Amino acid sequence: MISRRALITRAALVAVGAGALFAVRDRLPWPPLNARFANGRDTPWQRLPERPGLVEMTVAVNGTPVRAVIDSGAQLSAVDAGLAARLGLERVLAAPLLAYGVAGRPRLTHTVHLGLTMPGLAVPGLRAAVLDLAGMAAASGRDFQLLIGRDVLRRLVLEADFPLRRARFLAPGVFHPAHDSIAIPLKVEGGAPLARVQIEATVPVDLLIDTGATGDLALSDAAARRAGLTAPGRLVRQGHSITLSGLNPARTAIAATVRLGELSLRNIDVQIYAPAASAPGPVGLVGAGLLRPFRIALDLNVGRLWLTPAPLRVVPPP
Repeated sequence: MISRRALITRAALVAVGAGALFAVRDRLPWPPLNARFANGRDTPWQRLPERPGLVEMTVAVNGTPVRAVIDSGAQLSAVDAGLAARLGLERVLAAPLLAYGVAGRPRLTHTVHLGLTMPGLAVPGLRAAVLDLAGMAAASGRDFQLLIGRDVLRRLVLEADFPLRRARFLAPGVFHPAHDSIAIPLKVEGGAPLARVQIEATVPVDLLIDTGATGDLALSDAAARRAGLTAPGRLVRQGHSITLSGLNPARTAIAATVRLGELSLRNIDVQIYAPAASAPGPVGLVGAGLLRPFRIALDLNVGRLWLTPAPLRVVPPP
């Protein structure tokens, strides 16, 4: 059993990277993306920021360097509205779409075309939703202008080494797990990667693997109630979450045990949110906070999440 406790603050970040992002009222078929690796295999490693919590990389939008969050909770990629205006990104001639976060009100928006590049990789003709990412980034004390969602991740394998603070992309079929890796089976429904999670002694539920969420776990009010986390006598703290609609009320409870595949954990923070009305969202999220002790590889093509424990470090005595 692995025991870990994160610091509970009054601004619990349930979904800094927009969390689950869904599109409706969108009738135009999207052409398949063509992700081109310079060497045909992988990109160089990029350093993750000192502040933990998200997978952030430096990329370029139409040649302009920006910071991007890799967000497996997002159905599609998104670009900041201010950046889209400054670059004059071409608007897609299609019906508007609704963007939903895990909580709060939906946002009516549109999509644009852009060229995404980074060292060793090019993704031309990416269609991205236009959202106020700068507002979310400022509220979370971060600086990102792009979300790279599942539309791109379906063509790649994400490898993020949280202990060594680095991340990269690989072409499908290139990644080979280490001998001590833990394989977490994923059920991919509508493109969303879902993992079976058991919270304490309750019936396991399918939760969205969301690298755009900074917390450990997040559950809707109903799911938290079924898990017994809000039962009389349980400690529940008040806080907030940052989603597409801004700052929303949220609560935080502690699950004594959590089981994810073969992985067992203790004393895990669970953030409880009120789902957006009529949102086609999941019952909960597995955030990047839960994955932080591991080197992870997320492959939506084969439906697997690999977790490799950090190697032991031998420190000489003083």
